[in-house]
Amino acid sequence: MNIMSLKEIQSILNAEEIGPEELMKCALGIKQTEIQAYCVLVNEGPISIQEATEHLDRSRSTAQRLLQNLVEKGLATREEDLIGLGGYRYVYRAVSPNRLKESIEKTLDKWYSRMMEELDTLPEKIVELNCPEK
Repeated sequence: MNIMSLKEIQSILNAEEIGPEELMKCALGIKQTEIQAYCVLVNEGPISIQEATEHLDRSRSTAQRLLQNLVEKGLATREEDLIGLGGYRYVYRAVSPNRLKESIEKTLDKWYSRMMEELDTLPEKIVELNCPEK
């Protein structure tokens, strides 16, 4: 997972407007190239690795890695597409933007709950740090 720095998160929170890319980066920890790959899947429909290399202007191995990352992060699915004489190829399909929204909501809810739990015990944990007195 691509972890954002506190400075990057604060920059997003202080921005006048938060765009979908910033939201996806912050909530899902994905990279700009993965966002581009997701957008290709949304706009082009199910595509093969070969088609992805053309749309993303990346090497086959890079396109394959990007699409596999999306599958692992729940932003895409990989399916077998039958082709003539019993052969097949894999095609990748984006999860719907509505499903992406639900995923981000769950992630944010989980994060918020965890932070609130930790905040409840913060005073005790500060004492446990044995901070030197001035």
